[in-house]
Amino acid sequence: LPPSLRSATAGEVDNFIYEDANDTFIKDESMRERLLETNPNALRDMVTTFLEANGRGYWETSEENLDILRELYEEVEDRIEGLA
Repeated sequence: LPPSLRSATAGEVDNFIYEDANDTFIKDESMRERLLETNPNALRDMVTTFLEANGRGYWETSEENLDILRELYEEVEDRIEGLA
């Protein structure tokens, strides 16, 4: 997890940092798939951080993006548990 995302609980990260990280790791389909294949645990942790940051009011994003993150969380959980 990038250091900038680790500080989600401290509230010290500007909104654009989350947006940039989300664009890089989640919205970029090839990157997302690579993480899902090579390190699903890290991807799950990242998605969890994004969702927690939004839930705590540290990151504002669209409901559509939150839905994508929630679906991705389910997908990565299934992959980790060997269901997908």
